[in-house]
Amino acid sequence: MTGTVKFLHHPTSQPCRAVHQLMLETGVPFEEGIVNLMDGENETETFKTTYNPTGQVPILVDGDFTLWESAAIGFYLSERFDLPGNWLGRDVRQRALIQQYTHFHSTMLRRGAGAFFYTRFAECIWGPRDYSAEIAMGRYMLAQSMPIVETWLERHTHLCGDEISFADLLAFHEFVSHEAGAIIPAEEWARFPRIRTWFERLQERPHAKAVSGMIMEVGAMRQAGHMIPMTRRTSLAKGTAVKPGLPG
Repeated sequence: MTGTVKFLHHPTSQPCRAVHQLMLETGVPFEEGIVNLMDGENETETFKTTYNPTGQVPILVDGDFTLWESAAIGFYLSERFDLPGNWLGRDVRQRALIQQYTHFHSTMLRRGAGAFFYTRFAECIWGPRDYSAEIAMGRYMLAQSMPIVETWLERHTHLCGDEISFADLLAFHEFVSHEAGAIIPAEEWARFPRIRTWFERLQERPHAKAVSGMIMEVGAMRQAGHMIPMTRRTSLAKGTAVKPGLPG
């Protein structure tokens, strides 16, 4: 089966970047549209009725078929475009391991994203208020998740074996955001050397750099000791540094 799919996303979203990188890595033909989260484009009745009742991204549109949730999109793309087996599993056991990781991801590591989001972007979207409870919960979930990820990397070079898979992309983009936002201090990274080695190796993949450029810019500015202007954080939250608008 051939044809181009529509990919609706936002570049600050970790799950969006994971799906985006998967499509670039495997040559899936797609047309993209940036959803303006800051202006509430995703919260409109039209958006929820047409694309996703939860108002979340990423979203995949394939003709008259619409799908949301990054893990579901990954498995769909694997079958739809017959992707190389390493990405979503070469056999029933590897597929099960990748599925196992996606369930762990959604209930553990993904919930740690609040540490980054509520520290760096929530104010741009919802205005100034006390986000300390959300940040604390995100940091707690991240702290609970990292030892488990480290144990998986004791046995293999990647999360579900010795080849890169979609599981790696899902996890990697969480750590991209945490690195950019200075969420994980150096002494914490030192406790998880295998995660750090794995993370730095994945950072060098050209498509990782392509989809994470905006977030990496935040990290580079932070490391250089520069303040990130609110106007720049706002443009990042809107996604206005890349092609805006939903495809027709």
